[in-house]
Amino acid sequence: MKKTLALAASLALVACNNNAESEADNANAPVAGEVADNSDVLEGEAPGFEAVAPGTYQVTRSGGEVDYIQIHPGMTFSRVAADGTATGGSIFMKDGQACFLVEGQQQENCFTDGPKQPDGSMQTTSAAGNVSTIRPVEGALEDHVDVPPQS
Repeated sequence: MKKTLALAASLALVACNNNAESEADNANAPVAGEVADNSDVLEGEAPGFEAVAPGTYQVTRSGGEVDYIQIHPGMTFSRVAADGTATGGSIFMKDGQACFLVEGQQQENCFTDGPKQPDGSMQTTSAAGNVSTIRPVEGALEDHVDVPPQS
């Protein structure tokens, strides 16, 4: 579970800082005295960390297991692990790392992310030293996991 959450954190960082979008966002930054809607921006102790882009990502853990995570506006996430377990929760920055807190749990899982690669992927490292690869994918979470039909 911790490995999966670590991958989820890395995935969030892959979505970080889409250059064109970030520059456009900065052009519309509020002037002094105005209040901005920062519900999609992580704030914390990591200088230079800007935004986690909503989207769907594939997380390949160090053991080869593949999870999928969807980052939602408002810094929340939904994840389906390789074994089909679904979780979700919130994302925040702490001590320069992206942290994921699964709903109903008290201990967050934090990750240190590597640089974003030209293909949009990145590697992330959990506190335990497990390295995962995060890659953006098309579509929604449901497009990548087997979701049983609801009756």
